[in-house]
Formats: sequence, structure tokens, C-alpha cells
Amino acid sequence: MKKSSVITSFIAIASLALPLSVVAQENEEEAAPPALAEIWIIVPKTGMEAQFAEALAADKALRAKVGDTRSWQVYTVAFGDHLNAVQFRANFSSWGDQDAYEVEEEEKGFGTSWNENVHQYVDHYHRHLESIDWENSHWPEGGGDGPYYGVTTWIGKQGAGPASEAARKEISQIALNEGWASDENNWLWLNRETGKNMTMIVSSFASYADMEPPEQSIFEFLTETKGAEKAAALFSDFGSGFSDSDYTIWVHNPELSAETDEE
Repeated sequence: MKKSSVITSFIAIASLALPLSVVAQENEEEAAPPALAEIWIIVPKTGMEAQFAEALAADKALRAKVGDTRSWQVYTVAFGDHLNAVQFRANFSSWGDQDAYEVEEEEKGFGTSWNENVHQYVDHYHRHLESIDWENSHWPEGGGDGPYYGVTTWIGKQGAGPASEAARKEISQIALNEGWASDENNWLWLNRETGKNMTMIVSSFASYADMEPPEQSIFEFLTETKGAEKAAALFSDFGSGFSDSDYTIWVHNPELSAETDEE
């Protein structure tokens, strides 16, 4: 069976109504890693992309030399809007870790170095926190190795009730507990904690060939196991919570990312 993704199935919801990390959840029976992720989306100035990349390499070397406790992974857009955007992501922290890391940044001079060496090549920044919903995700060992990550983002609808969130969890639990989740079908749910109200789902792919739709979509699985009426109702309820959706394929850039234990 070709490796597939829940992404291709959940895209249909929007029409009816995202190494993410090189660290995978090793065993869903064990305690999940901390659920908070800090992300920066940075857009370099037009015509200064090469200088930006060179400055980033120098910043990476500095952090490695003095010791950065966070493993910042870097991603660029392969397909989607904002092709010049660069995402920096540090996963698996807690709210308390955020306090400690801001002290570390100050003590080790990360911000000062960035402002002196990299900032001059930056057009603008976005900084956000995201939470990972481990309970309703399926991210098996090796399931998040990428290097491609398909991310579907839904924009929350103002005034939407609880039906969408309840349907998201019910669909996920059916997939987890009744046989659809597998090494071939991997997904990770994210919620944007800052900025616009966003819900995201991510799947990892080893290649573009891996992005072929699954042999059985989640909707088809729900129809088979729960009946057509129940499947349609769940999809309708999920879609009722959103005003728009977007799909982007990100690719991991190991040269600009912090080294990990696997490297």
C-alpha cells in the first residue's frame, strides 16, 4: 500500500462545508512529549535571499557553539502561497519552558546576534505559539521523518459552536481505535494559540509519490464503519466551524536547521 495521509482525506471536508519535527512520538501508549511549539515565519527582503541564508548559517554556528537548548528546525514552502517564507520551529516545550528560554536568549546573546547579523536582510516576521493535540493524533515512530510536510489550515468561523471541535475529536478517535490509523496514515493536529483562530493538520511524506490519495479515505472508512448518514453528519459538523481553508507543502531544510541526535 502506498504511504498516504489523512491530509488528502480531510481536504474534502473544506469542499463540503498542515522532520514538522525530526522527533517522532515513539509510543502512543507512553507519556506524550510536551505539547507547545514556538514558530517564527520570516520573509527575507526581495533580492537578499542569498545574504539571508548566509547570515542564517552564521547564526546556526553561533547557537551550536554557545549551546542552544532548543532544536530549531527550518522549513521552506515547496507549494502554496508565500513561497519566500521561511519557518523556524521548536517543538515539544511547555509554557514554563518559554519563560526559561527567554532568559537563556538574553544570557547567551541570541537576540543581539540576530539583530546585528540577520535582521538587516528580513522584510517582516510572524511569531506564534501552537499546541499539539497528541490525544487525537497518530504520529508513530518514523512517521514524522519528512522531508515534506503537508499542512491543511482551517480558519475558525466567528460565533461557531462546539460541534466542529466535537466532530474533529470523534473522527480522530474512530480512526485511531477502529483501524484506519497506521504507519501509512499519519497525522498531527495543531491549534494556533496566538493570532487568528486556526486549526491545522499535518502529515509527513518521504516523497511527492507518497502524497497520492490513500486507498481508502477517512470519509470512506467512516461510511463503511458508521454508515453514510453518520459520516456525512460528522464531516458537516466539522466544516461548520470554519470560514476558509488552505493547503501548503513545506520541506525541511537540514542545512539551516539545528543538528539533532539522529544526525
